[in-house]
Amino acid sequence: MNQLKNAFALIIGVGDEELDTVSDALDINDILIDEQFAGYYKENVILVTGENATRKGILEGFKLLQEKTTENSSIFLYYSGHGGFQAGEYFIQPYGMTNEMNEEEFKNAWVSAKELKENINQLNSKRLIFFLDCCQAEGMTKGGLFFNKKEKKKDLGNHIIAKSANKFNKAEGLAQKIDNERGMSIISSCREEQQSFQIDERNSLFTKCLLEVLKGKHRKSFEHPYITIYEVTGYLQREVPKRAKVHDLEQNPYANLQMYDDFTICYVPQKIRSQLVLNEPTEDTVVIEKGQKEVVTVFRETENATNLVLFIHGFSGESTDTFGIIPELLASESKMDGWDLKPLGYTQHVTPELGKNIMAGINDINKISDYLTTSLKYKFDKYDRIAIVAHSLGGLIAQKSILDLKEEYRNKISHLILLGTPNNGFSNSVLNEISNEQLSDLSSESEFIINLRQNWKNEFNDKLPFKIKIAAATSDEIVSHSSCFDSFNEEFCETIQGTHLTMVKPIDKNNDCYHLILNTLTDTEFYNQFTNKEEINLTLGKYDVIVKKLLPNLNSIDTNGLKQLIFSLEGLDRKEEAIEILNEHPLAENNTELMGLLAGRYKRTYLKTFEKKYGESSMEYYRKSLDIAIKEENQNQIYYHAINLAFLSIVLKGNETSMLKYANLALDTAEICRDNIWKFATVGEAYMYIGDMEKAKDNYKKAADLAGIREKISIHTNAYTGYKHLMQNNNIEDQFVEFLKVNFLT
Repeated sequence: MNQLKNAFALIIGVGDEELDTVSDALDINDILIDEQFAGYYKENVILVTGENATRKGILEGFKLLQEKTTENSSIFLYYSGHGGFQAGEYFIQPYGMTNEMNEEEFKNAWVSAKELKENINQLNSKRLIFFLDCCQAEGMTKGGLFFNKKEKKKDLGNHIIAKSANKFNKAEGLAQKIDNERGMSIISSCREEQQSFQIDERNSLFTKCLLEVLKGKHRKSFEHPYITIYEVTGYLQREVPKRAKVHDLEQNPYANLQMYDDFTICYVPQKIRSQLVLNEPTEDTVVIEKGQKEVVTVFRETENATNLVLFIHGFSGESTDTFGIIPELLASESKMDGWDLKPLGYTQHVTPELGKNIMAGINDINKISDYLTTSLKYKFDKYDRIAIVAHSLGGLIAQKSILDLKEEYRNKISHLILLGTPNNGFSNSVLNEISNEQLSDLSSESEFIINLRQNWKNEFNDKLPFKIKIAAATSDEIVSHSSCFDSFNEEFCETIQGTHLTMVKPIDKNNDCYHLILNTLTDTEFYNQFTNKEEINLTLGKYDVIVKKLLPNLNSIDTNGLKQLIFSLEGLDRKEEAIEILNEHPLAENNTELMGLLAGRYKRTYLKTFEKKYGESSMEYYRKSLDIAIKEENQNQIYYHAINLAFLSIVLKGNETSMLKYANLALDTAEICRDNIWKFATVGEAYMYIGDMEKAKDNYKKAADLAGIREKISIHTNAYTGYKHLMQNNNIEDQFVEFLKVNFLT
């Protein structure tokens, strides 16, 4: 009798007195080691159940599995028990946790998602599948986590058992936190806000369906003598919801779509093999399906990055195929320092119905959109900003996911770039030409497209909370320009060279699509002034978070909040909004600090446009602010406004007498104030105007040592522009100009 030499398993069943999950684990174990069924060697299956399924027992099970397996092994992990979430930590609950434990004892007893991931990472094989049949976990009281001993089961009739209140409803979050992004497959028994049900006396619904597919009951005919990962995933995702619905219940298994290959889970039962006279597989074909490329799950990941570019391909292949060398080109670009680069990670083989077609149907879009929504909530939660670059139907996936996201998660989306996306569906002529029945649900008159466009309009009404760019290919044979562009303002739309597929396959950096992506992500005035692009990208991520947090609460924020909002808006190139807010907000009226901010916004606009009206407005507000500061004897504000009036006197008016008057006022006032970055910058600028360049350099160096990016750019702008007008010198090799550049822009 043939058995799977390189197939290994770790089966964990954590039962307690209220809910029997040990039976599930025992039944999975029995099926795997049965020569008549799955064909695993008994010594290759590690069973940890009941009293042995303590924290120590579970971790020792992983250690033993690590010792047994190699990179050529296929690994079957199964966990049935409680899952939990507390204070941002996902975990599974080993045997023996009681309501007598305090919170600290409870934490020491659980196995966190982080620990699970670390143990999985110690397994060399990428051919790994993890089944999570997580029941509900209890909540938290003042004394810590606990188990209720009474009324934990709820009989819903016909032997349907689910747990009572305080359920664990983040199973997919647990699954994503375990995901090591190396191509492992994870399937959890239910989705967020759902329960994992037991509909008969022995097995949960999820495990019952898993047992059926391991027994070969999932299909009527077989072409191969083994069952693969995609068969198992597809059956669970179809069958569990269908059976739950019969009992008026809702349970939809979650599956990550990031899979290494379609490797073998087990044999088809011997009885079926012998009846169909199927050829026995060789040792090599038992473990892995040949001919598939490894799924790339990360293009670039760095420890400190808080920005992510997420690539979403259509249905014609993997991200590495679809986007060619674009991720590689971006990774080599210094402007992209501080950005991680990742594909969404689903494969074209994720469900049998996808096949290798260039397009697929509504079911596939909904499934992958759902996966993207979950990933944005859990897998990518460390990022402040997420830019989505999507091609073809990947763009519909992205839009549907964004609409499905709650505001707190949607606020992380900073950019959306749609490349060759049929935003308005396909025309009847295109559908007839490509003869793909699945695409009828994506016609311009289909319910899906009509609802998507209406929901997008209702949600955003042309006020998008992220930057957007829509691109169509010059020779797209599948998606028309009108389908790409018609639902978006003309300012967001661009046409780039290529066909539907070649538009995203550059041969080098001299490519429309590459530059469109790069410029969309990096082309802001604030961004382009500073040399260290990683530092600037991290800062922009923080600004994006601040704006999305404070702008909706504009009328209730205090002065400090208003200042943060204004600085962040300006950093994101939204100066007009900043000026409008300061002009209209009641806190800014007669407030010398906020009026100074408004004056500064007008000053920056003047320096960008050199329109005299902005310079005059800036000078007017600085004068008003200075008068208020003098009356209030606010020394810090006096020197701040005075030095800016000295700047405008020489730059706007060309008046050295006025410049010296304000420079001396700023210098005299600053000298009696506490040392800080703005005092040093002010004194440095004042000495520059007076003509003592050594003292100017001295104080500018002190300011540079204390300054962050924003401060450095602001100080450099005043110093360089003031010096240039003062000396009437545009020589970039001037020693003082070089001094300013080295200290403030590098």
